[in-house]
Amino acid sequence: MEKKKGNSTSYLLALGFILALTFPTLLSASRFYAIKDHLFPEFIKWHVSVVNSLNYNQILFTHCKSSEDDVGINNLSPGSNITWSFRTDFFHSTMFWCYVTKDSASLKFEAFRYDERLFNKCDWKNCIWVAKDDGVYLKNLSQRLDELVYKWDTGM
Repeated sequence: MEKKKGNSTSYLLALGFILALTFPTLLSASRFYAIKDHLFPEFIKWHVSVVNSLNYNQILFTHCKSSEDDVGINNLSPGSNITWSFRTDFFHSTMFWCYVTKDSASLKFEAFRYDERLFNKCDWKNCIWVAKDDGVYLKNLSQRLDELVYKWDTGM
């Protein structure tokens, strides 16, 4: 009795096709959501915000950009913010930096880079930077507190 080679090949192709169709569905199921995000952070749509929490009605000037995208120049009134969204590149080299100034001080800081410590503080999707009178804080969403990360440079 001669065996047909086509049957095993057809079976493997069919199995591969079924797995290809069901794998994204499994990843989007709620119980697999955290696993997907931690294993494949490049699939996450990131949101980065800069918030003006300065006192005395100070305007916050912001200019945020990456090597590929320019978020633009903004003058944020007290309580307002700028937010942008993106996905990281496959090579984990995505980085955004911001130049911010207030009445008497300025600073340049990394608003996003591929760093698991940053991911944990941003709850793996939302990095919120808050400009206050003494510097720029990162909202640590997992611990529910603002952490001072950068102090203002007053030597403009």
